[in-house]
Amino acid sequence: MKIKRAVLCWLFLILALPCAARAETPDKSGDIVPPKTVEEQAADMDTGSVREALPKDARKILGDVGVTDTDAGDKGLSALYKALKESINGILKKALASAGKILTVVLFCSVATSVMSDGGVRDMVSVGAVVAVSAIAVTNAGTFISLGMDTLYELSDFSKALLPVMCSAAASAGAIGSASVKYAATALFMDVLITAAVNFIVPLISVYIASAIAAAVLPKDTLGNVTKFLKWLCTAAITLLMLAFTTYLEMSGIVAGKADELASKAAKSALGVLPVVGDVISNAASTLVTGAGLLRNAVGIYGFLAVAAVCLSPIITLGIHYLVYKGTAALSEALTDKRMSDLISDIGTAFGMLLGLVASGGMMLFFSLISSMKAVNAL
Repeated sequence: MKIKRAVLCWLFLILALPCAARAETPDKSGDIVPPKTVEEQAADMDTGSVREALPKDARKILGDVGVTDTDAGDKGLSALYKALKESINGILKKALASAGKILTVVLFCSVATSVMSDGGVRDMVSVGAVVAVSAIAVTNAGTFISLGMDTLYELSDFSKALLPVMCSAAASAGAIGSASVKYAATALFMDVLITAAVNFIVPLISVYIASAIAAAVLPKDTLGNVTKFLKWLCTAAITLLMLAFTTYLEMSGIVAGKADELASKAAKSALGVLPVVGDVISNAASTLVTGAGLLRNAVGIYGFLAVAAVCLSPIITLGIHYLVYKGTAALSEALTDKRMSDLISDIGTAFGMLLGLVASGGMMLFFSLISSMKAVNAL
């Protein structure tokens, strides 16, 4: 029985912990080669490629924050806060400028129609106001749709550099099965999200905006239910996609995580039967695994900061415009008829759906990083 356990131990070490098996072997001079440091492991896993893969604007935000910096968290949060302060005023001014243009149109329409009797001329003025408001809103919507899609593509490209390094670090720390499962799940669902956004969600948002404009032009509320259905369909698509991702990540992580725990316990037990060298190899492996665990957490923290830097400007831009348009709709309701205020509110809702789409891409990477950082450490 002991022989079988010893054989299993050596097989595990050869397949899963090659670095550990070599960590305490003599070199040509006969001296013992110490286990690799965290910096050496970081170089082997090419953590520098993670920073190089960051989009230019995000890299500018994080500045000199490095993947393996011990104070990366504090420096990164300070950099994000600084970028937030610098950008929020400009974004707010642009949103308020759009709101000012819309309110000006609404005010002129209200004054003009107040002195007119019901009829064709009054209706033409109202339609002209709707067209003017729509022109302002659609210009913003087109810009924000491009912004949202560009952000999703940037997240996808960055994940192709971040996730392999995170997977390698997690696997070296003992989460061999769960690391690969989480990597595959995140890569798959990021591709699914972008495919769904390009082919379904973004076109649906465009149709939703067109439906809202048409509902404001028509004299009767004939498209109100259609607009509500399109909103529900878009929101449901994003929600279901996120729900499927989190459920799959959690379930697959539990199964693979249990397998990693069993493998870790088996390795510890098997090492105990090896005379003399068992403790030596175990100590070397533990040193390597501890270093890999630290590296995994460092890459995870940097990943959080990087994803936040990529999403910062788009989310602030979409969020502020969403709030400003909703506020403008509330003011417009006191000045003109309900159709105009509903139109402005619906355009704001479209910005909110784009915000949810961008946030979904960022949250996928956040959840994947959290799950990987919680993985089991072997030995």
